[in-house]
Amino acid sequence: MKDTKYKILAYFDNQSYRKLFNEVNSDYAENLQILLHNLSLFSYDVLIIGVILYKENISNIISAIRKITQIPIIILTDASSLLCMSWKKELIYAGADCVMDINSTIEEVDLQIFSLARRNNKQKITQKQSETMINKGKLVMDHKKHKVFWNNVALHLTRQEYNFLYLLAVTPMRVYTFEQIYQLVWKDYSVGDIKNIIWCLVKRLRKKLNVVEDGAGNCIVSVRDIGYKFELNNENEQQ
Repeated sequence: MKDTKYKILAYFDNQSYRKLFNEVNSDYAENLQILLHNLSLFSYDVLIIGVILYKENISNIISAIRKITQIPIIILTDASSLLCMSWKKELIYAGADCVMDINSTIEEVDLQIFSLARRNNKQKITQKQSETMINKGKLVMDHKKHKVFWNNVALHLTRQEYNFLYLLAVTPMRVYTFEQIYQLVWKDYSVGDIKNIIWCLVKRLRKKLNVVEDGAGNCIVSVRDIGYKFELNNENEQQ
């Protein structure tokens, strides 16, 4: 597996298993906060989670990850846990793609990585091709030319305004937290009063949209104490 071309993020609740990935093209998350941060900011082909100690929390962790990314997830756990079919079902239903014995050979794990990463990369290519042009109601974004139109009227946005709108519009209805928005739009760690920084950007962006059409800025929806999402209402869904 050390010759694999895929980039892996590994997270183990038992430090003794970290050695499995010392020679692999992988990043290792020391804790859950780093894990979620890396998934928000960087691109990986596969996520591997080793679960030995804190099994009761793993479904919640997987659910939290699925709100950020659809990366393939491999769960490695002890053999006794694999005998419990209800627990395996719980992990799969939460969003895991594969549940394996943590004592599986490197070759067995490698085959799963190859299979899941290959499928995921094909989906990424298809998704990337479709994301070069975004048509959401009256909003059109040409990502190649970095141009934005609302109801066929060009919008002149700053780089951060564009990146923020693109982030939300490419995944409608998905709620991005303030921390995720700051990391993905500003490409930096979230420090200081980031809520106010983002609020100022949203205020400017809504104003530019509303100049073109009254109420257009309502497509940027605030989710109280969490962040923002993109959502069209009945009026701005119409072309």
